[in-house]
Amino acid sequence: MRAQTAEMDFKEMQENLNKAGYTERKVTFSSKKATVLGGLSVLPLVVIFAVIYRIALVGRAHLTELTGPSFYFTLVPIIIVSIVVHELLHGIGWALSSGKGWSVVRFNINALMPSCACKAALSRGKYLIGVLLPFIIMGGGSIIFLFVYPGTISILTMAVNIVLAGADVLIAAKVLREKNVLIADHPTEAGYIAFCK
Repeated sequence: MRAQTAEMDFKEMQENLNKAGYTERKVTFSSKKATVLGGLSVLPLVVIFAVIYRIALVGRAHLTELTGPSFYFTLVPIIIVSIVVHELLHGIGWALSSGKGWSVVRFNINALMPSCACKAALSRGKYLIGVLLPFIIMGGGSIIFLFVYPGTISILTMAVNIVLAGADVLIAAKVLREKNVLIADHPTEAGYIAFCK
């Protein structure tokens, strides 16, 4: 039902933009490709901060023994909380940057995974605010947390939050190459539609 509503909302916006003289270009990735390429694109950042942690911070680190089930009992809550806050930050970014509030934001749950999409076509800069806000806040905040309170929890939190933003960084890199377009989230796939005049 939500998928149908998303597609109907998108088609209405698409028709309005087509009537206004816009043509469209689809820029999407399969979920698997977005996850793998996105993860690879941010992996160097995770490695850099892991090396900094190992060289400069491990001496004052708060280490926790995480073996067997305790590793998963620690990692899974970090992932769950990070995903929820990550998606909420996408929504906040688009709600604020669009100037239209929460009316342009759609939250979904698909296969028990929450996601957020923007229902409006936005300028490149406004769209990028929503795409990159989780990377800036969660990724940047995790890096600060790593330096302030180095340890097992902070290194896991940093790695999770940067990797979660991998697909966003991949999409942002594509959006940055666009000129004079409006950008709209694709209603069913990872990526966007560029509307050009």
